Amino acid sequence: MGPGFESQRDHFINKKAFEFNFQRLFCCAKVKILSIFTIIIRLLICLQNHFLLMQKSKLFFLILIFFVITLVGALYWFENQEASPEDNQYIALPDSLVQQIAQKDSVEKANFLNAPPPKMEEAVKPNEKFFEQKKDAYTFQLFRDSLGVKLAVLFGTKTIGISKDKSLEKVQKAETSDLNSDGYPEILIYTKNNNKLEFTGYEVKRGLQKFSLPPLMGRQKFGYVGQDTLFVENNNLVRRFQFRNSQFSTFPSGTRTCEYSLGHDLKFSMFRTLDTE
Repeated sequence: MGPGFESQRDHFINKKAFEFNFQRLFCCAKVKILSIFTIIIRLLICLQNHFLLMQKSKLFFLILIFFVITLVGALYWFENQEASPEDNQYIALPDSLVQQIAQKDSVEKANFLNAPPPKMEEAVKPNEKFFEQKKDAYTFQLFRDSLGVKLAVLFGTKTIGISKDKSLEKVQKAETSDLNSDGYPEILIYTKNNNKLEFTGYEVKRGLQKFSLPPLMGRQKFGYVGQDTLFVENNNLVRRFQFRNSQFSTFPSGTRTCEYSLGHDLKFSMFRTLDTE
């Protein structure tokens, strides 16, 4: 650190030392004043005998009351001086000193010395709705609050189903459909977990019935390298991803498309697979 920093530091230390010495002198002065008042009281007691002999006790008591009131007032004044708000303030380093520390020493130390009070994180608004879509007479809504994500389904204005499944917490996209054409709509929710796209569905039938996409198996799994996309086409769910070095494919690498249909039992069945370069 340069000489400028040293001089500012010495000035700051001398200033604090002066304030400390002044407070010590102030306390010593208080003790001396209290000692003087003690001596005055003792003198008054001696004078009492003298005045009693002279039968002038009334004057003595007037003088005694005057000095007692003066003593109480002085003590009250000293106590207020000690309780001054300025004496209770925390020591704050000058801005210029903090800036030099940040430049010459390290940013971490400067931030520690001049750090503002910690701020409370801004609370998430309760039941903040971020998705709403209607399908026939049904309304699908997604809410986010401090506890996670909640799915609510309404028939008209009446709530007929609520879900707080953990799979809803990382929603990327949602849409409504009737993939099995049974007259009961579904909500299809796409989430992302560790850069992997996942799927969860709910059908409105006797409440909310959950269903999911089966994992890849057999020939479709060989060479899988990710980069999934999921979408609805011709009332079927389509899964598309990249593959490499698949021994069962006409192409050594490319894009694989798998199409699924949803049955009334809410189970998917794959009915077509297509590989392209």
